[in-house]
Amino acid sequence: MASGSGWFGRRRRDTTATGQPDREARPASATTADVVRVAGFDRPLPHLDQDVTVLVTTRSDRHAEVARLVAVAREAFGRAADVRAVSYVADASPRDPFGRRLPWVRTVPVDGLGSAINAGLAAGVGRVLVLVDTSVMIDAAGLRALAETGVHRLVQASVRTADGSARNGALLIRPGALPWSDDRPFGTGESVFGADQPVLAVPRAAIVPAPVLTDEPTTLVGWTHACAVRQRPQSGPTILVEDVGATVRLAEPGRTIDAATVDAFSAWRDARRDSVDGRGAAVSAGPPLPPWGARPVAPVRRTPRRATDPLAWSLKIAAPAGPEGDGWGDVHFAAELAGALERLGQRVRIDRRDAHVRDDDASDDVTLVIRGLDRVPPNPASVNLLWVISHPDDVSDTELRSFDAAFAAGPVWGATAAARSGVPVRTLLQATDPSVFHPGARSATSPDADRVVFVGSTRGTARPVVSDGVALGADLRVHGPGWEALVPAESLGEASLTRAEVATAYASARVVLNDHWPDMAAGGFVSNRVFDVLASGGVVVTDEVAGLPEVLDVPTLAVVRSRDELTALLDPSYAWPTAAERAAVASHIAAEHSFDARAAVLLEAARTERARLRA
Repeated sequence: MASGSGWFGRRRRDTTATGQPDREARPASATTADVVRVAGFDRPLPHLDQDVTVLVTTRSDRHAEVARLVAVAREAFGRAADVRAVSYVADASPRDPFGRRLPWVRTVPVDGLGSAINAGLAAGVGRVLVLVDTSVMIDAAGLRALAETGVHRLVQASVRTADGSARNGALLIRPGALPWSDDRPFGTGESVFGADQPVLAVPRAAIVPAPVLTDEPTTLVGWTHACAVRQRPQSGPTILVEDVGATVRLAEPGRTIDAATVDAFSAWRDARRDSVDGRGAAVSAGPPLPPWGARPVAPVRRTPRRATDPLAWSLKIAAPAGPEGDGWGDVHFAAELAGALERLGQRVRIDRRDAHVRDDDASDDVTLVIRGLDRVPPNPASVNLLWVISHPDDVSDTELRSFDAAFAAGPVWGATAAARSGVPVRTLLQATDPSVFHPGARSATSPDADRVVFVGSTRGTARPVVSDGVALGADLRVHGPGWEALVPAESLGEASLTRAEVATAYASARVVLNDHWPDMAAGGFVSNRVFDVLASGGVVVTDEVAGLPEVLDVPTLAVVRSRDELTALLDPSYAWPTAAERAAVASHIAAEHSFDARAAVLLEAARTERARLRA
């Protein structure tokens, strides 16, 4: 008999293992008791009687460079200039001693660049703030040029790295993706989405608190974009990049993409997109950055296509590659959905766990994450759709905010997640394939004919719905691996079934038993087994699922809440609907809950989001 163990249920994490090694690792904090987060200021900044305030920020292991920049600032603006220095811990940096003669705001470091900016500004600023980090080499003339322009508008210096690469601010070339650090040759008067180099000037009236993020570039982009929005709320933010002379970045910042950082750039989903030499929003994506999997982008040229052209889809599932994953239910689910999309003229590829990120995925038009065990990083080169079909407790608000559109097979969980995260989560129930599961699969000669049937694995323990059936002495037949020690020999069916054999079992049985994981039931996630049985013209007895009557109100589905209720439903004399009534239900399920119906919803969403991203 052919293997088909995937129909015995999707795999779940083993959360009982010591330390839960499958859980996502969180980056350890680099801070200690005297390293603090400075979140901002809760009142307007004092206006100081100074033309310029120079804030020198330094990573805690670069204190030796502070004196150099303080001297440059005093050369540029005079010995009495308002110059301050703040140290911050980043990338688990060690800490140097604080030189006594330097103008430290405080003699302990703070947590990250955002905290350093906020700590340095809390005492107030002059007419213009000039921020410069010890990772930058700039002379007095450059600082003066920055300050002169910064009186009226936010400006970043055009920067070169030690190897000669350009760093000319950040462009938002794909909403909801990490901004691209512009590396083109510098042009006069360039305008960018945000500054991403710590050598810039901000008018006092535009200053807002800096976000306290672990990632320096995103901190700078988020802060300067917010400052620019405050300065020009009607005409739109404008951040200039100016050539102020030889300005060199000595050290590139490390990138730490945590949940707060992902939320920061996800909030820019509806912001103005920048065009890069006519290349618009077409991008390629680099490798994911740990631990949250955000991907940097770069602009690419792409041949324009019509809105009605077929789209290239990548369906991401949690099943591993090879025989180990062949039996997973996710594989069959994705295959049936792929077939439905292909019937709509789409091009579809299924990517298992080892192919969630590929070198050639810039050619994908749509990335659909069928969310099971694994969180999959969105692909900024494509439309990103999320369909949560299981393991809802593992899906964070940040993950939801990372996608262009989110769907949930559990409407109760989806409503709660939407209210909590601020992200619309549309209901998209699980589905069935009517070409496999239909009343014609019934066989009067099947060993399952007119018996109580369960198809599924043990999940490593006795499942209550099966245990109750055994205790009641039902004429039970159980298919799936691992049941030998849990049910009587006369109740043992096959260790594995093909899809067609599962359909025959469902259509031929008197009653099919079903149950749900507690988190799935609480979230309203109706098992695909329910849809398969109903489409087969069978009847199914299941445990309680939140909101089930609102999504499936058919006479061939019964909810059991106690063993007494189960006793009545499993009695051979129980009056279930007639064959004609079952066929009518099957026809309804085939029309409303097929993979073809689900594919149509997903295709509409993909085209809508694609049009928005390309607008």
